[in-house]
Amino acid sequence: MKALILTLFCTNLFITSVAQDNNLIGTWSIIDLTYVSDQGTQKFMEAGIKAGTSITDLYIMKDGKFRQTSNMSGTGTMDTYEGTWETAENNLTFTLKIGEQVADLEYKYELKENILNLIRSNPQGTMKITMDFKRK
Repeated sequence: MKALILTLFCTNLFITSVAQDNNLIGTWSIIDLTYVSDQGTQKFMEAGIKAGTSITDLYIMKDGKFRQTSNMSGTGTMDTYEGTWETAENNLTFTLKIGEQVADLEYKYELKENILNLIRSNPQGTMKITMDFKRK
C-alpha cells in the first residue's frame, strides 16, 4: 500500500511538472525590470520598455531549447543568446553559451495567466533582479 501511494504521489509530481513546463513554452517579451539592492529599488529602462525600445524576448521551446534576443546589454545592438532550459519545482534554469563560456542562470519563477515573473538573487542576498514578461 505504501508503495502504491508513493508511486501515485511521484506520478502526480511528474504530471504537474510537465504541465508547468508546457505552460512556459512560447515567446515572452519583457514588460518590467526591477533591481533591488542595499541602495534601494530601481526600475531600469522603464520608459524604454514601455515605449518598446528596450527589448528582451525569450523564446522557450518545447524541445528544451531556449533563445534570448535583447538590446539591453549596453552594446547598442540586438544580441542573441541560445541554450537550453529546465525546471525543478519553481526554479527555472537557462544554460546559455556566450562565446566559449557556458553559464547557468537560475531563477525562481511564477506564472500567472500570461505573465512570467523571474527572480534572481546573488548568493549573498544583497541584490535581486525581478523581471516580468508577457506572452506574445
